[in-house]
Amino acid sequence: MSGIEREPTEVRIPKAALDAFAAALSVRTVAMRTWPNDGLEWMYPVGTWEEAHLEVALLPGGEEVWLRMATDRSSVAVWTIEQWWEFAGELPGATPPPA
Repeated sequence: MSGIEREPTEVRIPKAALDAFAAALSVRTVAMRTWPNDGLEWMYPVGTWEEAHLEVALLPGGEEVWLRMATDRSSVAVWTIEQWWEFAGELPGATPPPA
C-alpha cells in the first residue's frame, strides 16, 4: 500500500447510493476526481457531484478498494479486491476479472 492508513470506522452507504454507482459503472458513466487530501483518484457517478453520492477509489497496488459517501469523506469502507470483483462481476455487461 502507499502508506495511506485509516482507522476502522462504520460507514453507512444507502442502497440507493450503491445502486446508483453500480448503474453508472455498468454503463461506464463514472467521473473521476483526485482528492487533494489523499492524492487518490475517486470515481463517482457522472452528474452527481452536487448531491449525496458514493465515491470509490482503487488503492495503489490494487489490493483494496475504498468506498465513502460524499456526505462524510472522513469515514471509509474498505473492500478487498476480491470483494470488488464480485460486486463488479454482477453488473450487466461485466467482464471477468483479470487472471
